[in-house]
Amino acid sequence: MAYLMNKKNIGFACIFLLSQMVFGQEALAQYPLRTIKILVGFAAGGPTDSSARALAEGMTKALGQQVLIENRPGANAQIAAIELIKSPADGYTLMLASNGTLSVAGARYAKLSYDVERDFVPIGSVAGYPHVLVVPPESPADNLEALIRLAKASPKGLTAAVTGHANELTVEWLKKEANIELTSVIYKGASAVINDLVAGRVDMALLAPNVVTPMLGSKRMKAIAVTGANPASDLPGVATMMASGLPSFELNIWNGLVAPAGTSPSIIQTLNAALRQTLELPEFQKNLALSGQYAIIDTPAEFKRKYEKEGAHWKKIATEAKLPLL
Repeated sequence: MAYLMNKKNIGFACIFLLSQMVFGQEALAQYPLRTIKILVGFAAGGPTDSSARALAEGMTKALGQQVLIENRPGANAQIAAIELIKSPADGYTLMLASNGTLSVAGARYAKLSYDVERDFVPIGSVAGYPHVLVVPPESPADNLEALIRLAKASPKGLTAAVTGHANELTVEWLKKEANIELTSVIYKGASAVINDLVAGRVDMALLAPNVVTPMLGSKRMKAIAVTGANPASDLPGVATMMASGLPSFELNIWNGLVAPAGTSPSIIQTLNAALRQTLELPEFQKNLALSGQYAIIDTPAEFKRKYEKEGAHWKKIATEAKLPLL
């Protein structure tokens, strides 16, 4: 009797497991079945948040399910990252991660609450923008070459306003490439940088295009170079760093979608296809352009190669500059 009961129990268990497998496969095939949440590690209003909201609107249409943005600012986006990696790997919680999270943080922190390789699965890049090198309105430098000459002629070099680790490492890279002395002055945000730059209390800064453009019309600062590979369409006459004597100096700030480790490849494929469809929309690209951004279309593998390559680059810069880990 016990033997028959065991056989019966085993049979029920097999049927249960089989039904669960079938249900799981059907759920994957029908994904998404409900609302998708995209975490943003910054407060509302910045470039990452603005691109996230345009992205959510486009992906809602592409996927046929609502995509919502939830801001989780704090700890250099580590709060958002922790929430992501604690979420089920079912494709319903994603993160719009910046290059700061995926490439820069590993070069500046001795210990992070996440491991990029272990905890994240790449979906694809979303948007990017170059930094703009700006100087006070009264600065004698009208281009990068003149700024480099000015730095070399100054006994103590020049001061550079820094907001965040990407800025900090970019300044160190510029020091190395141009062979000049720059002293970083740490600021908490762009507003304070603008005030001191306009007043001439700091010699230069690297700011986002949407911050710089309004200032140029009132001649409150001068844009002398952009860090991207191509000139910015809304900054006519401003050359790239590469065309101004630093041929290897190309830098863009960017963000991209990631999912928790363990997310099914079929879900990643579905999300990348919806992402690509959204990025190709003319209205999405126009929306990005309003804040000086542009769409970046790639595959998960290409996105991963990018943030791994940049991560290695920034670690090298930080090591050579002997910056202490935080």
